[in-house]
Amino acid sequence: MKRVAEGRAAVFLLEIGTEEIPARMIPGALQDLASAVHDQAVAAGLAPADRFTREGNIETFATPRRLAVRVTGLRSRQADGAVEVTGPPARAAYDAEGRPTKAAVGFARAQGVALEDLRRIATPRGECVAVLRQVGGRPAREVLAEVIPPLVASLTFPKTMRWGSGEHRFVRPVHSVVALLDGEVVDLALAGVRAGRDTFGHRFAGKPRVPLQDPGAYLEALRANHVLADIGERRRVIAEGLRSAARAAGARLATPLGAAPRDAGDIDADLLEEVTHLVEWPLVIAGEFEAPFLDLPREILVTAMRHHQKYFALVDRSGGLLNRFLAVANCESDRAGAIRKGNEWVLRARLADARFFWEDDRRTPLGGRVAGLERVAFHEKLGSYAAKVRRQARLAEAIHPAFAAAGEAVDAQVVARAAALCKNDLTTLMVKEFPELEGIVGGLYARADGLPERLADAIYGHYLPRGTDDPVPASAEAAVLGLADRLDTQAGFFLLGVVPTGSRDPYALRRSVQGACRILIEKGVSLSLPRCLDLALEGYGGGARAALLDFYRARQQHLGESVPLRPDSVQAALAASADDPHDARLRMAALDAMRSEPGFEALVLAHKRIKNILQGQPEGTFDPKRLVEGAEKDLHRALEETHRGIEAAGRRDPLGSLRAIARLAPFLDRFFAEVMVMAEDRSLRENRLALLRSIAGLFLRVGDFSEIILAGDPAATARERRKG
Repeated sequence: MKRVAEGRAAVFLLEIGTEEIPARMIPGALQDLASAVHDQAVAAGLAPADRFTREGNIETFATPRRLAVRVTGLRSRQADGAVEVTGPPARAAYDAEGRPTKAAVGFARAQGVALEDLRRIATPRGECVAVLRQVGGRPAREVLAEVIPPLVASLTFPKTMRWGSGEHRFVRPVHSVVALLDGEVVDLALAGVRAGRDTFGHRFAGKPRVPLQDPGAYLEALRANHVLADIGERRRVIAEGLRSAARAAGARLATPLGAAPRDAGDIDADLLEEVTHLVEWPLVIAGEFEAPFLDLPREILVTAMRHHQKYFALVDRSGGLLNRFLAVANCESDRAGAIRKGNEWVLRARLADARFFWEDDRRTPLGGRVAGLERVAFHEKLGSYAAKVRRQARLAEAIHPAFAAAGEAVDAQVVARAAALCKNDLTTLMVKEFPELEGIVGGLYARADGLPERLADAIYGHYLPRGTDDPVPASAEAAVLGLADRLDTQAGFFLLGVVPTGSRDPYALRRSVQGACRILIEKGVSLSLPRCLDLALEGYGGGARAALLDFYRARQQHLGESVPLRPDSVQAALAASADDPHDARLRMAALDAMRSEPGFEALVLAHKRIKNILQGQPEGTFDPKRLVEGAEKDLHRALEETHRGIEAAGRRDPLGSLRAIARLAPFLDRFFAEVMVMAEDRSLRENRLALLRSIAGLFLRVGDFSEIILAGDPAATARERRKG
């Protein structure tokens, strides 16, 4: 295809002004919008695929009332090129003597070319005539006007709205659109709103119309109107304000519930992210509540502040909770203190409710709430929580021996009792008002009822880890209970066909499976997933084992790569087996560690060669008596020695196994140099293939080395090119 000069690089700005978008929907929306714009720019010929990247060429901005992308490095117009136009079938275009017919003449005239410019091409409908026509690239402004509206309309959200006539649907009603290519408005419309160059400032402290001369003026024009559209800048301003206010109060920010204490300057990252997407011009405000409320458990106070009011709790230097908090308001100042007083008033009412719930719930012991679970639905198609408790108690009984085998001291009686009580807090007023405290409230009430501390801890911790940064349960009993709870939930929803797809995961099954994997990995417990999932599925009388195992494999891959371990090390380990998350993680780490050792590359090449030789070959029986050549006899003796080394290393030392296997390398090299594997003698051939199959099986105890990418491999080169 002929190319012409592409012109200077252009900058495109798209801003979609809306009503307030829920904070949780903004990050995903920005990621999807940026990815779609990147892909469309490349597909439309407005950007070079090899030099145009999501990270390097696309910036994203957002506030509660806008989503925006700014794209740099665009071509000002598409490159010129050639288009192949297909005409009539060749049999109709030429007669038996090969002379052009009226069909050929008409086609050539219609395309503005001479008859000799026609050529024959093969198509799905047979041989046809065709012509190459040179076409000029279209201006970027025209292309963007064509591709952006359907791109935005294709974005998906957890929930969307219709407004006006109901013709359009988006995350929230659209009120304005900015579409600028350099200094020119791109003539397009989104959700019935025509694009222009006017953005808008802060609802109260900015101008309702802020004209933009070019995309480069976007951030400064908004900043002058009390809007920080750069998410990173807004997050930093909030974090600095929180730390400064905490220091001024002689306090520090409280650690999130369940998280391990970290540096004194740490901020609750999830809450910080949420409030960042709730404001346009942040102002940190300090408030306080009445000291007598500190008699309530810390967990209840922090949850009331964090989850319901989006406040940051404060603690003293020794970690004790203070009757103070920090809030992030969306305003320029609070000179009269009205915002502070309003926040204090709302929190006071919330804490008064919490005190009432605590006192009322305490009238019934946790153990006296069993019957109430029959009336609490786990899911309309999966029965009550009472039935779930019975299923997970059976699972916990089957699971806890694996923890004991891993050296975790497990009290079977505590596990059984905790399994029977762990969901009883679902019948309390406190959990109905503060659902984030499920499990935690059960542990608090168990402790308040005077139940054994180990039992209370098991109930309290069985929901951990709730999020990515949460620790796994401290006690073995809580870990067993949490694993049983997750397995039962996963089995039920997979049987219903409720499998996460794309960004949709209404029952948080990704987090559930990831939590189960983390418990096993971090507790060092080896457990057969197929056996446990079969047991969990039996509780519902059905089977969805294959889908669940695939899902577990994907989550293990995600966890391994986020450690981070090299993606091909993770893939190689999981390709061998993903049935035991702890064992798989050990093998991933061993493969990563082995890369720095001199024999690794030879190991990989040997396994790839063996796998290629065995491809499509029938299974056979190995007989050492049929070994003829000295090289194959020596390889067999080395293989037996390697087997002994692997047995000595054990399953918990895959790196030791790899080192033992690596010692086979010189014997394999000699074998391939001196022995004809595919010998004409069938008996010799089958025996040598069986010997190689034994060696391949040895490799697969750690990983499938064919997944490993060495420097210089095409896959490695492609990966490095993508990084650049």
